[in-house]
Amino acid sequence: MNIVFALTYVVKYEERTEFQILVKRFLKFKKENPKAFEGLKSWRLFQREYGGVAGSYVEMWEYKSLEELDKVNARMMKHKEMMEIDTEFHKLIDHATLTESIWNTVA
Repeated sequence: MNIVFALTYVVKYEERTEFQILVKRFLKFKKENPKAFEGLKSWRLFQREYGGVAGSYVEMWEYKSLEELDKVNARMMKHKEMMEIDTEFHKLIDHATLTESIWNTVA
């Protein structure tokens, strides 16, 4: 049964351009380092258009299990580039809006 690790957050208004650059950098890293992401079934990034906190983001990382989530995360974070991307990400968001949750597939 698959699980989804979901993050929601708001990017600081003045950091929106830098955030878009960082997303492109992450996607490039992901494409160039497929072994680091082995076990990740899918990754999606959404921006809210209507309802809730306008302009907020939701990231969804899908894995087959919690164990896979841990393995992939450990493997990704061994890369200096990914650690830099993660550090930069945390500078761009409003931490008061950051939520993390894990969802189980039901049907």
